[in-house]
Amino acid sequence: MSLIIYDLKQLYRQTFGGNPSVPPVRATDDPGEFRIQGSNDKLTQIRGSALTADYLGKEIWLPVKFFGLDPDKFGMGNLLLPYTVIEMQAKKNIIKTPLADRKGTVKELYSIDDFVVSLKGFVIDETNRIWPEKELLILNELWKLNEAVKLDNALSNIFFNGPAWFSIEDLKLPAMEGRKHIRAFSMRLVSDAVFTLDQ
Repeated sequence: MSLIIYDLKQLYRQTFGGNPSVPPVRATDDPGEFRIQGSNDKLTQIRGSALTADYLGKEIWLPVKFFGLDPDKFGMGNLLLPYTVIEMQAKKNIIKTPLADRKGTVKELYSIDDFVVSLKGFVIDETNRIWPEKELLILNELWKLNEAVKLDNALSNIFFNGPAWFSIEDLKLPAMEGRKHIRAFSMRLVSDAVFTLDQ
């Protein structure tokens, strides 16, 4: 079999219009675990860190892992999507009341709405280099789940103090230039808080 080289950054740019960077990533003993190389202070400093200077204003490949899947349906308990870019959005619900003879409005009843997560990336058959039917079937099973799934990602973990539950709202397979063993996907998820009802 001949070696075929493809540029995922160029493919991403053609499909989604962005230009993601690749941070220095080292796989640990666990093949599903990823870490950014360097000391932890590079992750927490807002200004002046090497990572901030290198990746400010750029999309970054950031692997996403789904936990707790049914092995009978998926053939595995965890699903890793390594070629993924993540975007998070959040908003507050604020009631604004205008008052006579006053500039602006009175704000009351703050509440935090659901987080919305957008995933964009590729599924690739890296083994046989054929149409990624198996990977697409797994994505379809994930989409069809009528329950929340646990998502693990370096960005979302910061806001949820670790892996968190999300419901999948939307799955798209955008048109892209022909690559036999690569298929683009995008997915929209909303955070799903777990409530305990007391009697």
